[in-house]
Amino acid sequence: MDTSPLEKIGFTPGEVKVYIALMHLGTTTAGPIAKEAKVARSKLYDILDRLSKKGIASHSIRNNIKYFSIAQPSRLLDFLERKEQDIKKQKREIKNILPSLEQEYDLQHLQQDAEVFEGLDGLKNIREKYINSMKKGDKIFFIGVPSSAYDNLEAYYKDWNLKRIKKGIDSFTLFAHEARNHPYVKEKFVHKHTFTRFLPKNMELYSWMEIYQDTIVIAINYKKSLSIVITNKYIAETYRQYFNLLWKTSSPV
Repeated sequence: MDTSPLEKIGFTPGEVKVYIALMHLGTTTAGPIAKEAKVARSKLYDILDRLSKKGIASHSIRNNIKYFSIAQPSRLLDFLERKEQDIKKQKREIKNILPSLEQEYDLQHLQQDAEVFEGLDGLKNIREKYINSMKKGDKIFFIGVPSSAYDNLEAYYKDWNLKRIKKGIDSFTLFAHEARNHPYVKEKFVHKHTFTRFLPKNMELYSWMEIYQDTIVIAINYKKSLSIVITNKYIAETYRQYFNLLWKTSSPV
């Protein structure tokens, strides 16, 4: 008989031997079972106990002597059914703790990089990198963009925005109030995939923030051009929430 299916459902080699021995012997005492199964007597009772817990074996006592027997082979299906129920329960338990486990894993394997780019080329290169990695339906968030952001870069930003719009990437920009009358900012009012609002007056802003997926860029183009790029999904998500709060309290065009 091919006994490999028994091992596949969780029987140990010793349990298989004892099960087959009981199949051959019928109801009997420990001695004949140990001899037939070629299992040490010291291990036999432990094996019989495990088979009993599986619902496969049982015992009775006659004249103070313990006799062992196996259940109908169809009880193997009952055993498998209980295993399936146990697996479903374990699956539910794992699902309950999965968020905590994933958070712990993320903390240990979190991509976290910080880079500094100087000059106008640095500002351009960062934006090219992220626009090329994004796809239709993605969103970019800008916080506190002053008119100085476009100094010596207006032509570049026009080309960059055309590329963004063509790819179907949405842009949400909170401008500094003083940028309201900038010619290029006015153009953005009618661009597709482009949403603009303005922060309150009397805020003198020089730098701004950009959020791309799991990356935040802190940039300045006033007297000196500089970009600090931080890749950290938790920081990016935090700033997205800041953006959402500011967006709700800002004024539209």
